[in-house]
Amino acid sequence: MSEIVDLSAPAAADWQLLDALIGEIYECALDPERWSDTLARIVAALGPLHWDVAFLMWEGPSIAGAQFIGAAGVAAGVAEIYSAVHARENPWSRRVAHLRAGSIVDTADLIDSAEFAESSLSRDFLSRWGMDRALIAILDRRDGARLALVMPGPSARDLFALTRGLRVLAPHIQRAVRISRRIAAAELDAAAARSAADRAVSAVLCLRADLGIVTANRHVSALAARGLISCAGERLRFTDAGAQRRLVTLAAATLPASAAFSLETADGMPAAVLAARVPAQSARALGGAVEGTALIVTIGGATDPPALDAGRLVAWYGLTPAEARLTAGLAAGASVADYAATRNVSVNAVRFLLKSVFRKVGVTSQAQLAAVVATLPD
Repeated sequence: MSEIVDLSAPAAADWQLLDALIGEIYECALDPERWSDTLARIVAALGPLHWDVAFLMWEGPSIAGAQFIGAAGVAAGVAEIYSAVHARENPWSRRVAHLRAGSIVDTADLIDSAEFAESSLSRDFLSRWGMDRALIAILDRRDGARLALVMPGPSARDLFALTRGLRVLAPHIQRAVRISRRIAAAELDAAAARSAADRAVSAVLCLRADLGIVTANRHVSALAARGLISCAGERLRFTDAGAQRRLVTLAAATLPASAAFSLETADGMPAAVLAARVPAQSARALGGAVEGTALIVTIGGATDPPALDAGRLVAWYGLTPAEARLTAGLAAGASVADYAATRNVSVNAVRFLLKSVFRKVGVTSQAQLAAVVATLPD
């Protein structure tokens, strides 16, 4: 067994090849689908003759089977067979279970070849390809599982160049996998936040201190189309000069600070604006700090017609208070999904309530409902 120490450094001519492989590895952090191709390039560049298979996988008691990140040089289904039948319980996995991250080990140093030949991993799996030895790099550990790069092949091969190359590449593979995991977690968090914002019935924007737009929900484009706001240069600007001054003043205010004001519109129906300063977010990056959200702004609909009096709907059609509120909301232009989000109920619950409204009012569609209640006498 050897650690990532006491190995001769690659010759100068080899560094160009290793640099290219390192670049490929970090591209995998951004696109995990590239791992299998990158592993194939690694074994092609560094492996001895007939040593062209590699697995990059998580394995351990906390994982059912094995979780493959990439595999090279294997036919379809081979990784799945290993995961289902041989993961964790084979002699190689058991003998590297205690090794620390950063170790590189030749399995010939861990187990006698005759003993390994008696194992099911050898007898029922690897022997058909003439493989009885592997170079294994332990890259990381998390929640009882270990990340390893396993490169099996036939005996009687000189693994010095491969071991030397892995000494250089292994730390980069570890970092790339960690980066990829953090990116995936951040993307999931961002997707959840976008989904929540899109369910809001108002336009919602997160802005930097310079009014640059960090995120904006689906309602913002409608306000821009109606000429109420401008998003030129990825910055928010109200067409109402007074509202714009209020926003700029708030952006420069010290914490805590908030503002509530109206956005004047061409039809004379003001839209409500709520804005708040929040502690400015920032993230460190190689090019310097990346500035995040400093203001949160919500803008209510600007052209909604006056809401119907729910009491009149109850008296005229015999609706329940809940049915009357729904009818008034739909007549004001809300969709079923918007109303469900506002009331924090499911869309199916709103649709069920709407059926009762249709029956009592004597209509069969939302368009008919809006037309009928619009003629309701005062």
